[in-house]
Amino acid sequence: MITLVIIGVIAAITVPTLINKTNNQEYVSKLKKTYSTLAQATNQIIAEEGSPKNGWVSSGDNIYKLYKKHLKNVKDCGTGTGCYSQGTIKTLKGTVSSDNFDINLKGDYKKLISADGVQIIFEYISDTCSSSIVGTNNVCAWIHVDLNGEKKPNQIGRDLFLFALKSNGLFPAGCDNPENSNAKCDTNSQGWGCACKVLREGAINY
Repeated sequence: MITLVIIGVIAAITVPTLINKTNNQEYVSKLKKTYSTLAQATNQIIAEEGSPKNGWVSSGDNIYKLYKKHLKNVKDCGTGTGCYSQGTIKTLKGTVSSDNFDINLKGDYKKLISADGVQIIFEYISDTCSSSIVGTNNVCAWIHVDLNGEKKPNQIGRDLFLFALKSNGLFPAGCDNPENSNAKCDTNSQGWGCACKVLREGAINY
């Protein structure tokens, strides 16, 4: 009986850790794949349309239409609800970032779902590509991704990440000024700059 109790205690300690490690590995793999796919689409758009400063980044709708053209087998969600995480979105440190996120976005940003279930939002920032946000310089637009769709944890820096569209391509958020308070990626931060850290290190080490 004592042996069974000990085994149970060990399992209770180790199993959640193993599950978390497996989930993190899946997030890293999917983030790499998603970034590669979106970066290739970005390069194709720039090859055809020129720099975003040429005018095609003038609205979220324009950005969305061009990416939709270059991404295969996507579900077109437009501005409707049901195509991004429902309910509460949390920061990496566990505080609430947004309630009813998908509903709040209705009418503001266009959305797609990729063939492998990644939810994508296009957010227009500046047609001059001069904004510096979340430790990232020269931002024209943000591309938000939820790697596992409706599944939890719906947490920035875990399954939710951010890419910056610049005049010369697509880059993970947080790389330019990683010490910026809004770009930090640790369990005391919001997590918006984690795409850079994860892609550079090939792991979720926080």
